[in-house]
Amino acid sequence: MQKKPYKIMTLIVLAIYSILIFSFLSLKIGNWFVEKSDNEIVVNSEKEEGESFSEYAKRVTNLVPFRTIKGYITRLKNKDILPIYAFQFFVLNLMAAFPYGLLLPVAFKKLRNFWGTVGCVFVIAAMKEIFKLFITVGRCDIDAVILNVVGGMFGFMIFMLIYKNPSIKEEITD
Repeated sequence: MQKKPYKIMTLIVLAIYSILIFSFLSLKIGNWFVEKSDNEIVVNSEKEEGESFSEYAKRVTNLVPFRTIKGYITRLKNKDILPIYAFQFFVLNLMAAFPYGLLLPVAFKKLRNFWGTVGCVFVIAAMKEIFKLFITVGRCDIDAVILNVVGGMFGFMIFMLIYKNPSIKEEITD
């Protein structure tokens, strides 16, 4: 069976997008203001000179769901941070996985269901956060994974709205 040109194009777009995302993370651009605990904001999320990897990992890893999200909301209410920092965290994390939710079900027939796509987006988001930890840039944050998955869900919902169109469904059905 020959692949349709749009499927090949979708795979190429997914590959390029993934390469761009992981390459952007490798650039070590910017220090993000993020919530580490109830009383502390981590400004520098890069590994410091003389700091062991385990010390670095402990400092920049958040495995408590909604800690960072709650921290941003609290700091916004208290006017402790500029809204742009919260905007960057929330919107960029939502947008980062939106294309996966939209394009994965187009490229892979087995992902044309909600849980298949969400599971795949979760794995990609978790890999992205672990990648950031191991290249010692940014934070490894479960809240970023949560927001990525929500963004992927939005992408999947858009896919489903488009997929309901009979002419489009016929075009992408194997």
